[in-house]
Amino acid sequence: MRITFLGHQGWRFESGNSSVLLDPILEDIGNGAVGLPVWPRRRLDFHKLAPLEAVIVSHEHADHFSLATLAALPPRCRIFISDLSSLAMGTAIAELGFAVTRFSALKSFSLCGLEITALPGLYNTLEPDTYALLVRDPRGGSFLTGIDTVPHPDVLAWLARHCPSRTLDNLTNNFVEPRQALVDDPTAWVRSRSVVAGNMLEFVEKFRPRRAVVSGQGWCFQGAKAKLNQSFFSVDNAWLTSAARELAAHVDWFEGAPGMRFELNGDALAVDRGPDVDEIARPDRTFVPAAIREPEPFPPWSGARTIPVDRLRKVRDFVVDDFGRILGAHAPNLMQRLYYLKFQALPSASATFGLTIRNAGARHAFELDYGRLTFAEVGAAAAGRAAIGIEIWASDLELLIGAEEDAFMIVESAVRIWTRVPELVDAPMLLETFLWFTPRFRPNEFLRAYRARIRELRAQPEAKHA
Repeated sequence: MRITFLGHQGWRFESGNSSVLLDPILEDIGNGAVGLPVWPRRRLDFHKLAPLEAVIVSHEHADHFSLATLAALPPRCRIFISDLSSLAMGTAIAELGFAVTRFSALKSFSLCGLEITALPGLYNTLEPDTYALLVRDPRGGSFLTGIDTVPHPDVLAWLARHCPSRTLDNLTNNFVEPRQALVDDPTAWVRSRSVVAGNMLEFVEKFRPRRAVVSGQGWCFQGAKAKLNQSFFSVDNAWLTSAARELAAHVDWFEGAPGMRFELNGDALAVDRGPDVDEIARPDRTFVPAAIREPEPFPPWSGARTIPVDRLRKVRDFVVDDFGRILGAHAPNLMQRLYYLKFQALPSASATFGLTIRNAGARHAFELDYGRLTFAEVGAAAAGRAAIGIEIWASDLELLIGAEEDAFMIVESAVRIWTRVPELVDAPMLLETFLWFTPRFRPNEFLRAYRARIRELRAQPEAKHA
């Protein structure tokens, strides 16, 4: 078996005269209004990667599922998705013209003579549709990638019985620190590196790898957001690989680079660079701690600081008419903590959830009535007085309402979160605010957005599917 790293979390598996791709991304991640370039920049040509038997799309997050990438595939290629995938993703892929097969956990299937087994992780509300994958060939070569999962104890026991020692393991660097933590504390990135190093050591302890390749964090910002490159990637793969080599020196570590190729022959491993991935000039992503202290640390994801009055009215109506009930139904842990917050003595804050919507130079403030599950607009002087809350640009909330963007991509760089009671409601818990905006809960809305994207792709001269 030969494995080529395609960048970020994309892989090519070759056996015999055909190959399988896992989570390939051509140039830009995402299916929404704003795309982010893959980093390091590289060029993929599916003609060079042919013949392709199948493509596996691990889950629906924007850095794994790309309609533009799928539209460029040969039309007879089969697409495999997990049985946890939403109706929206499976239907959109089928409407691109592909045969879609769903795979299940612990039920192996074969592609290109390779045995592939999906392994469940711990349940994750942000990525509930993801499995780890174990790939084995008849000669004893094996590769394990956790993708975006956290290992379940039962899976570790399963591996101990069925594949206790792999030829190569993959450690995915999934660490993304929302800007809020860095803005509040410019030294937060130092503690973050310690946390990620601890996660790496836990990976080594649980999986006992002999060799491991580090992947992930494979995107960058461009245009007006390019300055975020120096203040966003505080724990990058180069640092993590270096730390791993020092702290777990008994493991042979590789920092994944697009085009890196691994030849697995039973327990033996050879590494070189393949000719099928062309790396091109990469933007500078060097982390500069001082860059965090910029005047406007939360630029709008959409790039639009202003939307017209009629569109702003629709956003406001959504907040007042619907958003409170949505939180009541889809943010159970947050609502539980809000219940207890009501009985706290807070001399300088209101014991409720606040939402501030930015548009141009104005901030429109709302507060949640816990009993009625409704938001009411409050005066500008009250903005931010709530004990916990979020601030988001009107243009970004408009994208989320229309199912036109990945919610957590917006959260990571363009949303300000605050909590004056971190012992009761910490910042990560406020992520539940955005759960309803995901395809799991809004498949019909996302399918409409995917169909609109497919129409755009088909209208392009180079479109592969008519």
